[in-house]
Amino acid sequence: MNNPKLQKQYYNVTEIAELLGISEKTVRKYVWQKTIPYLKIGGHVRFDIDKIHAWLEQREVPTLDEIRYGNRSRRS
Repeated sequence: MNNPKLQKQYYNVTEIAELLGISEKTVRKYVWQKTIPYLKIGGHVRFDIDKIHAWLEQREVPTLDEIRYGNRSRRS
């Protein structure tokens, strides 16, 4: 029953807050500040899960080893 074509594409504030592990208030603040990508559909705020994944990837902070050694793996 895990058909990728049937997976949900758009999420509401409550669902995104739960997925991200943050409060609904924080999600709404991000929307108000235009920090997080969102859509207005019929007057309701919705989040495209693909855009949320891309947004999260952009916010990733590299480790010190990644900064020091780039993409090379550290030798023991």
